[in-house]
This record gives sequence, C-alpha cells and structure tokens, in this order.
Amino acid sequence: AGDTLGGVARKTRETMLLCEAAGYDVIIVETVGVGQSEITVASMVDMFLLLQLPGAGDELQGIKRGVMEIADVIIINKAEGDNRPRAELAGKQYENALHMMAPKSLNWIVPVQLCSALNNEGIEDVWQKVEAFREAMQQSGEFDSKRSKQNSDWMWNLLMDDLKDYFMRDRQIEALLPQVQESVAQGISTPGAAARRLLEAFKKIKY
Repeated sequence: AGDTLGGVARKTRETMLLCEAAGYDVIIVETVGVGQSEITVASMVDMFLLLQLPGAGDELQGIKRGVMEIADVIIINKAEGDNRPRAELAGKQYENALHMMAPKSLNWIVPVQLCSALNNEGIEDVWQKVEAFREAMQQSGEFDSKRSKQNSDWMWNLLMDDLKDYFMRDRQIEALLPQVQESVAQGISTPGAAARRLLEAFKKIKY
C-alpha cells in the first residue's frame, strides 16, 4: 500500500482489471488493515466481507462504526474448540449492533457467519452467502448501478490524484510550500489563506 490510504495500493483497481481480463471470475482483495481510513476497498469491489476473530466486549468496541456500516457479510473465523463459545457470543453482539444501524441495502440483510478455516467448517456456508448476495444485487439492479457509480468515482479519484501530483511536483510550489506550512504552524496564516496563496501562485505559474 505504501503511503496510499484506504488499505489498498494505488494500482489495485488496475490489477483487478488485469485479473478479469485474464479470465478470473472471482477476485479477492485483501486490505492491509481496517480502520476509519482503510475502507477505500469498498468503492472498488462488488462485496465487502468483514473478517473478524472470536472475541467480545472490548474487542467489539474497537471495531470502527464506519466499517460495520459498509460490510455486506461479517465472518467470524477460528470458531473451533475453546474459541467456539466466544465466537458465538461475538456473533450475537455483531447481530445486535447491526440491528441498531440503518440497512446498507433494502434488498439485503447483513448476515453474521461463523466458520473455522482450520477445520474446514462453515466455509461452504460462507460461499453460499457470497452467492446469495450476488444474486440479490443482480436481481434488484444494484449490482450494475453500483459498478457504474464506482467507475465514475474512480475517474474522479484518478483525476484528483494526478492533479495533486502535478501540483506538488511543480518546482516553484515545492520551494514555496515549506514557508507556507511554517506560517500556518506558527499561527501567522490560517489554513484557508495558505491554501489560497498556494493556488494563486500555481495559477500564476501556469497562466
């Protein structure tokens, strides 16, 4: 991911397109972590699967609300042996938390599924949830409309990233930036005034 926020790399979307062109019909994108700034992956996939471990109480409190709101399916892995009761308790707590949130889609109720990758238990049930989600989204028309919106958002994200790089690589802006940042840090200039100063300097350079 480098210095790219969102839990994915900057070229993750392009990599997904290459995989599709190569004939893969199932592509799994694993994020480097999940936090408030690491949910960009939801804007590039058909389904967001939130993978959790057995635990309750403090561990559940640590889950960012924003992540819960974008999840399409919640999976609790390692639900085997002594972990099973904790996994079941966590599952109930996740279900209760979901009931207090506005539904992400009127055509889908987010399920909480327990499984054990170690013992190969519940994996088939997880895949059935994935298939059921795809079918529900395609029948409702949400599947195509979501992809359409994602493509539009992707275009704007690429444009904004390129504009930022173009701006930051300008030699005169690069020379002016430390002075402006120091002015803001010392309270001499407001962030808004500093941003306008940089933009005005950039416009004079280009026009």
